[in-house]
Amino acid sequence: MKSDKETTTDNKAFLQNSNDLFEKMTAYMPRCYFPTALGKDALLEFTGKEFRRVRDIICRECRFDETGCIERNAGVSPFELVRDLFEQEVHRRIRKDYTQLSVISIRESLIEKIRRAVKKENNIIGTFYQNRGAHYRDAEFPEYDTSPIVVIHNSEFYGYGGYESATVYEFFIDKADRLLCTLNGEAGEDFDEPVEHVQIEGLFEIVHWLEEYGFIPDDADGITVCDECGSTDIQTQAWVDPNTRLFIGATGIDRDDNWCDECEEHLPFCSRKEFKERMQNWWEGLESSEMERIAGLPQSQTSSANRSRKVTETCNKWWNGKSYDEKRVIWKEHNNDE
Repeated sequence: MKSDKETTTDNKAFLQNSNDLFEKMTAYMPRCYFPTALGKDALLEFTGKEFRRVRDIICRECRFDETGCIERNAGVSPFELVRDLFEQEVHRRIRKDYTQLSVISIRESLIEKIRRAVKKENNIIGTFYQNRGAHYRDAEFPEYDTSPIVVIHNSEFYGYGGYESATVYEFFIDKADRLLCTLNGEAGEDFDEPVEHVQIEGLFEIVHWLEEYGFIPDDADGITVCDECGSTDIQTQAWVDPNTRLFIGATGIDRDDNWCDECEEHLPFCSRKEFKERMQNWWEGLESSEMERIAGLPQSQTSSANRSRKVTETCNKWWNGKSYDEKRVIWKEHNNDE
């Protein structure tokens, strides 16, 4: 049986043989890699990290002192002699999981929405107590009717593969500009966790909660509608990645690329905000008697400035109480000739 000294000597000789070293390193590589980003810099970082991971494993297994070897060999490490081959092999084994990349893109979008909301509230939002910014541990405020409950994954957890369910008590951005959430775990303990550890279903719950309680404003006015009737039941021709089903770009600016199911015509589109403004301008341009007729109010044969003002106020209250789609129905009914 070989002594430790003999084994170390054999390992050193082995590490100095490039072909054997490369074969030894590839034995620790998985058959496929699924990186979470495919940009040039991201892949360079990915391959470098994998190289260092495998190198460290072999150094531990072989009890090889790489630093000492470099000093004895004019600053050259045996691992550097096979690095290019190793990184080429990593690239050969890379696979593109388009579904995974789509999910990552969605995650990043949701986290950015949460960050913007927290920053707007002076870097802290209470989600359990109605503190609107005061740290929940020091506050005496009523509770919200609901609070987000999420599942997080932290590889440092020992139970359930690093997964844990918890109630979100608050969000805050610390001095290092990290977005964190204070959680109340299954055992009743409170702890701070990076939002990145929240599973994607939980991120949706958080964003929907922030929208429900007004921390994220309604951005519906930015959506696209039919320029003729204001409907969202529209379609447009576009270039789409067949693997990810992600939108790449419009085919052009021709109205024939657009279709409105409600109008059953090829029509141009506009933003909902623009269409709302058009309906509002139409309403405000009406005579008080016409407003009265459209609102279905009892009309009087007498006319006076005072009565006209009161009629306008009543009709405006009626109009402003209507939803976007209710206003659309009214607008279409009285603008068929336009």
